[in-house]
Amino acid sequence: MRRSELYSASVIVLSITSMVENIAGALPMSYFPYYATSLGAEIWFIGVFIAAFMVTSAFLSSPFGSLSDRAGRKKLIQAGLLADVFLGILTGLVPNWQTLLIIRALNGVATAAVRPAAEASLIDQVPKRRKGEALGFFLTLTMVGWFIGPIFGGTIQFLSETTLGLTLEDSYRIPYFVDSLLSVIAIGLVAWKVKETRGERSDLKRTETVEEDDFKLTGWVLRSIRVLYVTTLTNGFAVGFIAPVGVLFLAEVFGAVTFQIGAILSISGFVGIACNFFAGKLADKWGRKPVITIGSLSSRLGSMVLPFASNLWQATGVMALRSLGINVAMPAGRALRADLAPAKIRGKLFGRFTAFFDMGMIAGVLIGPWLFQTFQFQEFKIEWLGGLIVKGAGLPFFVSGIIGLIALALLLVFVEEPPRKEKKIGNY
Repeated sequence: MRRSELYSASVIVLSITSMVENIAGALPMSYFPYYATSLGAEIWFIGVFIAAFMVTSAFLSSPFGSLSDRAGRKKLIQAGLLADVFLGILTGLVPNWQTLLIIRALNGVATAAVRPAAEASLIDQVPKRRKGEALGFFLTLTMVGWFIGPIFGGTIQFLSETTLGLTLEDSYRIPYFVDSLLSVIAIGLVAWKVKETRGERSDLKRTETVEEDDFKLTGWVLRSIRVLYVTTLTNGFAVGFIAPVGVLFLAEVFGAVTFQIGAILSISGFVGIACNFFAGKLADKWGRKPVITIGSLSSRLGSMVLPFASNLWQATGVMALRSLGINVAMPAGRALRADLAPAKIRGKLFGRFTAFFDMGMIAGVLIGPWLFQTFQFQEFKIEWLGGLIVKGAGLPFFVSGIIGLIALALLLVFVEEPPRKEKKIGNY
């Protein structure tokens, strides 16, 4: 397939939409823990806000993904984005942390409608042998949005307080209204160019005649998918451990302010996504598992090194290394899922992967902040490493790295990568 056919207007706009939506979602990343505490929440309770989002997303990702297989991907994406418009406005108006918690849970519902459907729609539209490249392109733009968001949101919050003269609490609210505006833009982009790939109004000609109820995953395909469920759950747990702790670690250990935290998250992110697209192409050429191994090893080891950083510059460098590894492994991992997921139930399976990742994050975000608060002022001496002193605030990073390495080992041993030639999978 020609390059122009791979990068169709629908694929490009779908990727840009994902970027815009991720900018919106990441706006409050650099200060959300402090927004929640300004509304009366305890610091140890921060993980509950993330867990509330993940619980609803986890429970609904598979049903919504399955619905997208039948009713259409585009409809689910538009519905989720519309919900984000209203939820962004409501988040900026909340009077207390209890209401914020409810809205965070509803945000998870909207995300469950968008994420599996968007990724399944992309895979529906690209050639089988270039899934890695297509996912690399999609994830590059997605991650650009994710890492622009923190510095953009942190800047809006900072200027709202210093230039507009708003109180600290009110300055935390302003980025959420920008969030809603960005979701409106995303809705317009989807309606304009994204093709419908499923349902009665599909824009694609399809020859599949197998009914979903008649489809059975068997043999090595079924085993590989089941193991990927476990590794996805484990990866979610590892990521969830440090999602809220990263902000707290930079602020409490190094005294970083909101703007600095946003800048660090964005800089480390851009270092990583510089290789995302090329890693996807490499996964098509070398295979999925070798690229996953290279990326996962560097990111997990980076997590374990971060607590030894002695200043903000070193911490930024290590976080950039982590981001580099994550973004090398990500397109290859997503492509491996896509290789094993037949088109008829692609949305359903992608939803399940999202659900398992979210369930792992639920556990991680609850335990991570608790560990940080409990051990942040303690130090541990490791005698068998020559009396090495480890900061207690870095404990979640060690746990995250170790769990991530276990997940990588499970994938390498038990997941079988499909042949690189196009062939039918299972009974499909």
